[in-house]
This record gives sequence, structure tokens and C-alpha cells, in this order.
Amino acid sequence: MTLQDLLVEHSSPTLAGIKCASLVNLSRLDSHSGFPGKELRKKGLSFMSIRTVNGTSLLLVYRKEKIGKVIRDSESEKILLALGYDTSSAGKCLEKLRSRFLSEPCPHEVGIFLGYPPEDVRGFIENEGNDPLLSGMWKVYSSVERAMRIFSQYERCRKIYSSLYRNGTSIERLCVTA
Repeated sequence: MTLQDLLVEHSSPTLAGIKCASLVNLSRLDSHSGFPGKELRKKGLSFMSIRTVNGTSLLLVYRKEKIGKVIRDSESEKILLALGYDTSSAGKCLEKLRSRFLSEPCPHEVGIFLGYPPEDVRGFIENEGNDPLLSGMWKVYSSVERAMRIFSQYERCRKIYSSLYRNGTSIERLCVTA
């Protein structure tokens, strides 16, 4: 798969501007060629390699302004501050997240950066990932109804974007300006 294929498959809601960030595992990547990074950056998308192990990278695809809003949410900020984050800027938080990925396979607070409800991130941390009310795109510990609506929205977006992409719409056209 190309990087563009992986981005459409795993980060369509972020490309569409309805999600603040997505993680893309590049283990299935065949080629970086033709990646329109410059064009996507013009539309507000950013990219950060979070971790590379045995030649495989984990890429954070994100919208910095949306990450900034997420970390300023009072519940999200409480979680991040308790884990030693400096929440004065999105950039500082993202650098701390990258450093946390170096010391743990997947730090639980990554859910904050992916736009998961902070109540669910807190529930995941407190319950060590056990006994969720629902498991889907994340483990749900608060509002099942809200989570199901979001899961459905993200899945519809992925299907629409995948179909458009397969039918010739470029990733630059799929990425909205935020």
C-alpha cells in the first residue's frame, strides 16, 4: 500500500476535519512516493513520526488547532497535567507524547490526542483497560450512545472517502481546509 492508501484507510475523519488526529501504522507501507505532504499541510494537516521500532513507524496525522482545543478541555487538561504534560501549547504536548511513546508501547493518554472523550480516557486509565461498557474504536466508559454515534460517523466517513479515492478523487481533494 502507498502512504496515500493508508491515510485514506486510517485517517479519513482527520482528513475530513471531523477528528483531531489519527494514528497510522506504516508497517504495510510499500512506498512514500507521490506523497502530497506540502499540499496537505496547506490545508491544516500535520504529520509527526511518533515512534519507529524495527524499521516500522507510527505516524500521527493531526490538525494542530484541533489538538490545541482538545488539550484545553478542562478534563483533558487534568489528565495530561497529572501525567507531567505542559499544556501551555499543543507543540509541547505533542513532543511529550512522542517521548512517552519511547518509554511505553502505547501511553494511555494518546486517546486525548485522538479526540476520544476524556471520561473514556480516564476510565481506561483507572480500569487498566478492563470492563468497558463498549469496545469499538476505543474502549467506552461513559456515554455509550455518544460513542456509538461517533463510531458510526467515523465509519461512514471512511467508507465514503475510500469509495471516492478508489474512484479517482485525489487525497488533496479529500482533505478539507480546516
